[in-house]
Amino acid sequence: MNLAASKRPLPSLLFLYPSLAQGTVPAARRHESSARRTTKRLRVKPDPSFIPSTPTNQFQDNIIFNPPSSSPSPYQTPAAFLPPSDPRRSLFAQSLEHANPYAQSDKRLPPPIQKPVEKRYHLKADEIAEIRYLRQKDPFTWSRKKLAQRFDCSELFVAMICEASQEKKQQQQTALDDIKARWGKRRTYAREDRQKRRVLWGRDE
Repeated sequence: MNLAASKRPLPSLLFLYPSLAQGTVPAARRHESSARRTTKRLRVKPDPSFIPSTPTNQFQDNIIFNPPSSSPSPYQTPAAFLPPSDPRRSLFAQSLEHANPYAQSDKRLPPPIQKPVEKRYHLKADEIAEIRYLRQKDPFTWSRKKLAQRFDCSELFVAMICEASQEKKQQQQTALDDIKARWGKRRTYAREDRQKRRVLWGRDE
């Protein structure tokens, strides 16, 4: 049996060769990934500027500004922390001029990616009343898209001035419930998790 061609570790094959096993002493190894060394390196003492100089029983209302150790920059140091005679105030004003080259009046803006759409207010009161009448009379025939095409307006405007009847809303909800009933566990869990995230976004959590 060739030891070089074997994929098993050498200590597990020493029983085949007793002469080699006599001179081999197993030794334990320690690696840098041990828990003790990792936790020890993470124990970083706070900077002295973060330690309050006043006793803890006294209330002190102040702002702690502790920037990283780097060269001073007007982008990093707020103007509230700069004295009036600091030259970085003028540097900050100059940097604002070069930050946006299109802020100057003689600079032309690049062409828009999409053609800008101008808002039109061409519909009168009688036409808006007709849109509401058609929408309430037959919402299955006169959808938002058809009403927008007939009166030359957007679907958003149709949704703003009128809404569908309760019968159509109930039909759409029934169709949606039938689609959700065919969902699997994975999709159902994903949609429920999405709803929870939206609630947390509203709470800023």
